[in-house]
Amino acid sequence: MKTLLTFLFVLATLQPGQSPEEMYAQYDKDGQYQAMQEQMDEVTQKSEAAEQEKSDKKTFVLVISLLLGLFPIAVVGKKIYKDRSWETNPQGMWRALGIAVAGGAVLFALNYGVFYLKLIHNEVFMIVFPASIALAVIVGVIIYWRR
Repeated sequence: MKTLLTFLFVLATLQPGQSPEEMYAQYDKDGQYQAMQEQMDEVTQKSEAAEQEKSDKKTFVLVISLLLGLFPIAVVGKKIYKDRSWETNPQGMWRALGIAVAGGAVLFALNYGVFYLKLIHNEVFMIVFPASIALAVIVGVIIYWRR
């Protein structure tokens, strides 16, 4: 009986139809809750906008890299079609296509890596890109000297 009366008392004190903001406003005399809520909403919107921008950049980098990676395959395919080499040299045609696909994959990977670092992680790009250029020059010089 005591529990039932307590429950009815609690139900009677609740005001129907009040939103949480209205209830907080009753107890928030100096407006701190409202200011914190506005700051939180602003931070959430900025975070969502940054995530959307990052996603758009990733998609852009992927599409550009894919187009550049398909370029060798298109050039070799055009040459094969123009020369009709599947009739005269089918084995050479398959080798050329294999090399074009491998070259396109390497070109895609390099472009994607460079563009991704440049657009999304610019501070890492400023360290990695010059180091990789220096390493490529050193490897090229060593290969040249070995020949």
